[in-house]
Amino acid sequence: MAIKKKSNLRYILGICVAVGLLVGGYLALIMFGENIYCKSGQEKMYTTVATGSSVDDIAENLDLVFNVKHPMGFRLVAKILDLEHHIYPGLYELQNGMSAFEAVRLFRSGKRATVRLSITNARHYEEVLELASEKLEAKYDDLISLTDNRQFMDSLGFNKANTICLFLPDTYEFYWNTSARQFLEKMAKEYNNYWNDKRRSKAKSIGLTPQKVMTLASIVDQETRHNDEKPRIAGVYMNRLNGTATGGKLQADPTIKFALNDFEIKRIRKGHIERAKSSPYSTYEHAGLPPGPICIPSKAAIEAVLNYERSNFYYFCAQPNYSGYSNFASTFEQHRKNAVEYQKWLTSEGFN
Repeated sequence: MAIKKKSNLRYILGICVAVGLLVGGYLALIMFGENIYCKSGQEKMYTTVATGSSVDDIAENLDLVFNVKHPMGFRLVAKILDLEHHIYPGLYELQNGMSAFEAVRLFRSGKRATVRLSITNARHYEEVLELASEKLEAKYDDLISLTDNRQFMDSLGFNKANTICLFLPDTYEFYWNTSARQFLEKMAKEYNNYWNDKRRSKAKSIGLTPQKVMTLASIVDQETRHNDEKPRIAGVYMNRLNGTATGGKLQADPTIKFALNDFEIKRIRKGHIERAKSSPYSTYEHAGLPPGPICIPSKAAIEAVLNYERSNFYYFCAQPNYSGYSNFASTFEQHRKNAVEYQKWLTSEGFN
């Protein structure tokens, strides 16, 4: 009888060991084995951890973005490593075939990827805010609310009309979880880095503030795509600002398009100028610079204004061809001849 009991005990112990090995093996598999796969078959993919997320939120998001072979493995490792108290919002890069243990360690480490945001020549600052809200955690409504907040914008040195000056064309890196305030404050920092003492001094020497330089540069950008011509066009406008030939009026056609919010106009006519009279952006009606830029100016145009070409030109007109260059004139009589040739060419090419 004693021998039988001993045999039964060994049998039970054997089963327990076997079960333990099976359970241990399974747990090791779901915790340390390949578990998280990219749905697209790529070598890596990204997922976001929103501000205020819980472990459940992260796990549910993983299930949406990836093929998770053993969902319980992630939650188990998260519990063991106390992920709940070490969650860092942001964008994370996960490798194809990552284990639950590797994923939890990544989230717990806070080793976040950055987002690259490229700002180009938008016409309105709202376009930049929309882009930022698509790339970052910052919400569009929060960004708009801050740019509408006069006290906040005053603290950055901008008003409603020149808010677009805050955004210089370039590619910037952000953490995905950047807030609306952090985004705008970083843009202000980048603005001040660009507008260093040397550039501010140059602006002052030509009688302009940095924001007025950017306003004029935005017009120059809309007049030509050729960087080598921009200093000369900037010089024409500086002559108009400071001279008497046009009564201080820039008479810049791009400002009429902006005032009418119609950028498909090929030829500015008297009717367009008349319709735009009530707009502060009509440089045919009002002397001096408009209230703010008509687009985000390129850095080439900004430098062109700061280093504008000194000349006696007061007028310019597009050449009657597709080169994109202009003919310049010192007198209105010569300018009128150039304009007639250009108008004839437009008509011959079928432009209304």
